[in-house]
Amino acid sequence: MRTLTLGVLAVSGGCTESKVEEGQDIALNGRLLDEAGAPLSDALLKVYRSENSACALAALSSSWRSVKTRADGTFGFDLLGADTRNGSIARCFIVRSPEQPQGRHVSASFLIQEAEVALPSLQEWTGSLTVAEEAQGVSVGFRPLSATHGGTSNEHVLYLYPPGGREAWQVLKASSPVHLSDYVLEDARDLEASIITQRDAKAGSVTVGFTYLSDDVVLPRRALVPVSRGAACTYLNAETPCRLTNGDLGGAVLFQEGVKEVTVQLSRPAVLRKAVLRNFGVAGTMNELVLEGSADGTQWVSLANLLDENSGRPFRELDLTGTTAVSQVRVRAVPRDSVGGLHALGQLSLFE
Repeated sequence: MRTLTLGVLAVSGGCTESKVEEGQDIALNGRLLDEAGAPLSDALLKVYRSENSACALAALSSSWRSVKTRADGTFGFDLLGADTRNGSIARCFIVRSPEQPQGRHVSASFLIQEAEVALPSLQEWTGSLTVAEEAQGVSVGFRPLSATHGGTSNEHVLYLYPPGGREAWQVLKASSPVHLSDYVLEDARDLEASIITQRDAKAGSVTVGFTYLSDDVVLPRRALVPVSRGAACTYLNAETPCRLTNGDLGGAVLFQEGVKEVTVQLSRPAVLRKAVLRNFGVAGTMNELVLEGSADGTQWVSLANLLDENSGRPFRELDLTGTTAVSQVRVRAVPRDSVGGLHALGQLSLFE
């Protein structure tokens, strides 16, 4: 997922008319540099091509072409106008640097609307990530893109990844240092943090969107285990053992259409203070979306309202309002339309 996430900076609109003729000769050139500005030679860059003018995720499933940098870090290749368009629509192109052993790489996304396209330099960004343990979590420090690449401050997004998994956490509009609670980290081994940021630049009349991925940093293992770990769960065609409580922080269950409730059965009653939802999403518009608890499976009390200013976010750390012990917890959706409901959930972690 990490490599697929990069380079998906949307070029405005998916149906931009092409300004080049099919038989026109096109020259594309650029240069790859490290963070200090030194050229990166003999590096294999991959080139992706979308079906339309937006850099859709599907365009990154396989590369369209590749090119190696020269001794001075420059690269270039020739193509025809027909390569740059799908019918009358201009295609979006992505040029991506090879991923370094530390995890960093940079990509550029753009349309080709001129005979000669000279890309601004693709310059790596390490992020200079640092980690410090705290009393109730871990903090991750970083150096923003503007400190090394100039320009105004950029928006940074911090991601956590377990080994070989999809993202386990996300912090939007991150500023250094980012504080991660033990509720977020649980007892996961070898969690890695990295940061993504973006900026725009001009290549002639075309806007180039740059996406930067920092180096990875491994976080120290923490020891907090949710009371819900290993709990049974109930929903349409639920698997056994439950994938929503197994501690796989990078996992995700895609629910079948029509699922409106997911219930977790705790091994013992507990007064719950915190809940963490990962990779959570709904389909359709909700009239109600709540986290509820029950002592007997009949009478339910509200623990948290999930329809708030953060309702569209897939990662949620929630303070719970319940004051009595519960043995069951459910996520319940009341869609505005009959076709809506719960779409996905990775982990539902509950803490005393």
